[in-house]
Amino acid sequence: MNWDDLHVLAVLQSEGSLAGAARSLGVNHATVSRRISALEESLGHKLVRRLARSTPLTDKGRKIAEIAMQMEEQAHRVERLAHAAQGTLSGRIRLTAPPVLVSELIIPALRELRATHPDLQIVLSANSHLASLDSGEADLAVRMVEPQGRQNIIRKIGSVAFGLYATSDVAKLPRNQWRFIAFDETLAHVPQQRWLEEFAGDRPLDLLTGDFHSQRAAAETGLGVALLPCVMAERCPNLSRVADEHPEPRPVWLVIHTDLKDSPAVRAVADILIQVIR
Repeated sequence: MNWDDLHVLAVLQSEGSLAGAARSLGVNHATVSRRISALEESLGHKLVRRLARSTPLTDKGRKIAEIAMQMEEQAHRVERLAHAAQGTLSGRIRLTAPPVLVSELIIPALRELRATHPDLQIVLSANSHLASLDSGEADLAVRMVEPQGRQNIIRKIGSVAFGLYATSDVAKLPRNQWRFIAFDETLAHVPQQRWLEEFAGDRPLDLLTGDFHSQRAAAETGLGVALLPCVMAERCPNLSRVADEHPEPRPVWLVIHTDLKDSPAVRAVADILIQVIR
């Protein structure tokens, strides 16, 4: 049996189709099908049902896929324990954080970290996607959504305040003529978006984007009023705060997998994050 074929089966279980598994693995559809067929032949069991629109696993296939996923988690744990055992401040640390915190706070702070620990490599992902620490997608995560997971060390390290910002030309308009820049449907659920919708009332939210950087650029161009993180907007000379009303600050959480809590390199990065976000 080829152990790599078990990984393909686990991904197929997660994705639900050959096409989805192929996208996740970065291979073509035929490769996934061939690997599954090889696994079926080596085990002597049919593992999937090949239907027109999906590829569900058989009962035996699901049981084997669950074991394969447990094996992958144990492999990730070996990697984390080996990482934590490194007594020097070198190697690679994978960090994920919301884009606005990456650009406004974390990247400026990395200069000090680089000067102190030049052999430390940071893999920084500016992504709103909640990366899984358990599956090895990241060693540390900074989140603006309260984290879950028993395998993680979770600590609240600060908060992000928000305010309504616009150019001076827009600010001079009567409030009933304000037009608003807001999130599109991908982030319609976040608390500050719901607050902005209530504040706007029947005034139009007529420019919708998927990130704060686009909203800031739109506000600087004079396209409307945007609800922005203060740490971002206060650095823009063309923007000023146009109202006293604001939503509740969003808490910021630091997440570290428990297997890495004693790693000197992870601890050094965590200390920098706590310092700059607090």
